[in-house]
Amino acid sequence: MTNFNSNTNNIQTKPEFKSICHVNLAAGFRGGERQTVILIRTLQKEYPELTQFLVCRKNGELPEYVKDIPNLTVIQVRNELFGHVVLNTRAEIIHAHEAKAVHFAAIHHALYKTPYIITRRVPQLIKNSTFNRYGYDHASFISSVSNAIRSSVIKSFGSDLNLSGKLTVIHDAFTPYRGNQEETDRIRKNLGQGPVFGHIGAYVDRHKGQKVFIEAIRKLVKDLPNAVFIFLGSGRDETELKELTKDLPQVKWLGFKNNVADYINAMDYFVFPSRNEGLGSILLDVMYNHVPVVASATDGITEVIMHEQNGLLFENGNSEDLYQKITELVKDDDLKNRMKKNADEIISKYAPELYARKHAALYTDIIMKVNQEK
Repeated sequence: MTNFNSNTNNIQTKPEFKSICHVNLAAGFRGGERQTVILIRTLQKEYPELTQFLVCRKNGELPEYVKDIPNLTVIQVRNELFGHVVLNTRAEIIHAHEAKAVHFAAIHHALYKTPYIITRRVPQLIKNSTFNRYGYDHASFISSVSNAIRSSVIKSFGSDLNLSGKLTVIHDAFTPYRGNQEETDRIRKNLGQGPVFGHIGAYVDRHKGQKVFIEAIRKLVKDLPNAVFIFLGSGRDETELKELTKDLPQVKWLGFKNNVADYINAMDYFVFPSRNEGLGSILLDVMYNHVPVVASATDGITEVIMHEQNGLLFENGNSEDLYQKITELVKDDDLKNRMKKNADEIISKYAPELYARKHAALYTDIIMKVNQEK
């Protein structure tokens, strides 16, 4: 089995695999879909002869983001029950990138014995059902994007499954983008001269915790009357969240944006109050662009943000602690400068090439095992 340290760039793997099928059945395009695209794109650059497939939801958003990738065949399906006959014999390994994809991979394995790996991105416990037990039990590897998620997988199945030797952690990748300075200048001009506090995430409070930030804002506007607070994203709580802030003209709900780097560069501070978070890969974009971060101390966030080194952490769900941490950061220029300086070192650990090579190591192990069993 290939061994590697998640904190090193020195991974050398001779690829034994020739074809990979990625499965992501999400309808929209969020962090997990972005990581799927980064992996497919980087694998193609690292291994140009590799044939790749992508099984995705019909009429979903993913195909638009991969249409320029060579040697990639996109198979659009209605749900996890479809596409198996079309895919049979065309891919050596299946890589399931989200929950419905696990079901697809398990079904395909039951039909054709194709080996598969699972990437788990969310810290919520997995329902310990017969189907999920089969899916995780028959996977060759289960990769989590943080140690917190790895622990949640173990806890989900308890003693019902022996996952020893299957579990690994591969943090998300980061592709740098500085943004467009002219667009950033335009955005900043529209926001005014006061400090800009930003948040990016789905408008789903039980996940992203926007209400915690709103409670802190009610105190911050008294201290910083010229401050502006911008929220980027979309989601089911949009109407409720806007209603909660209708008496706060300083709060701007800007919706979903493709050019997030342009908005990040218009921010003076970034606030990430997630109640639960697999890793929080948007934090990498923010640190890359040297915007100071205040984030909740939960799940995988604590593997990205080291308190008072490259960001500040506040108690999850505690709006008063969030208010205090923001106030501390605003007043301490030395702290801000230290956080910006340390951010560059953290970012280097999330290179997409390292991300692709770690997965290549897993794929190679699978193929070597299959060949040994023949």
